[in-house]
Amino acid sequence: MLAAAPTPAPVPAPAPASTPAGPEATPASPREWFNAGARKLGDGKLKEAEAMLETALGAQSEALQPAALYDLGHVRFAQGVEELKKGPAAKPAKDRGTTAGAHGTDAIKAADAALASNQVDQMVAAYRRGRGTRKELKDAQAAVKRALQTYGTALGKWERASGDFHGAVELDPKDSDARQNAELVDQYLAKLIDSVRDMQDMANALGDKKQDLGQKLKDLKGKIPADDAPPGGAGDDDEDEDQPKGPEPGQEEGPGKEGKEIPMTAEQAGWLLDGFKLDGERRLPMGQGEPSDPKNRNRPTW
Repeated sequence: MLAAAPTPAPVPAPAPASTPAGPEATPASPREWFNAGARKLGDGKLKEAEAMLETALGAQSEALQPAALYDLGHVRFAQGVEELKKGPAAKPAKDRGTTAGAHGTDAIKAADAALASNQVDQMVAAYRRGRGTRKELKDAQAAVKRALQTYGTALGKWERASGDFHGAVELDPKDSDARQNAELVDQYLAKLIDSVRDMQDMANALGDKKQDLGQKLKDLKGKIPADDAPPGGAGDDDEDEDQPKGPEPGQEEGPGKEGKEIPMTAEQAGWLLDGFKLDGERRLPMGQGEPSDPKNRNRPTW
């Protein structure tokens, strides 16, 4: 378990409800910047917390640096989690890509068989099927790339979080909480990197299959007599955009045209989704509240 945040310093009682709250005073010292950043972290205001903690860190105060790095690690790890919540989940995108890839393989086989048969009806049917499947490949590749972009952004945040926790350990080798967090974040990073690589491979494979199928469409269109040719330019990369929405009368298109992107729910994001669970259901020990003395943090476990 991660150690808890330092014990908060006393907080003055709030002003009466009838008195409008004045603007928050600008911190005047590195310690005040640190304490303000710790409060923002506790409130979940990650962007503000990051800016304030970076200001405290930039003051080069030996007493504050380990604690500021520790809290920055939590800020940036939480930012990565937020990125994952905002974007499409990887598994549905990868499943969609797998299905589209299988349909692409079938469409290419059908095109090869039609070309070998030299039968006009068979070539027209294979061409129409291939066009629908190529659009499916294009849409699936775009979905994987969107998920990849989200995961790539989260990866950058977690890399910084790892650096923050490792930096805190370098400055204070006795800080077991920072050491534990550094190890846990590195494990999450390794799993996230594996997912990013899988999605990169999937996007590349879909692009290759789409290109292969596009060439087959050109070959088919070149052999189909003009009077029997379906509408659209031969092998044009955007020819599917020239089509009216929905198949023409008597036209069949590849299965699974659009698919639906499934964003991550709050529960799915709960612990980075089942794919990111580590052994023992361990969680990062979060710092909460405002430490009165960063050099002697008392963080109970939770």
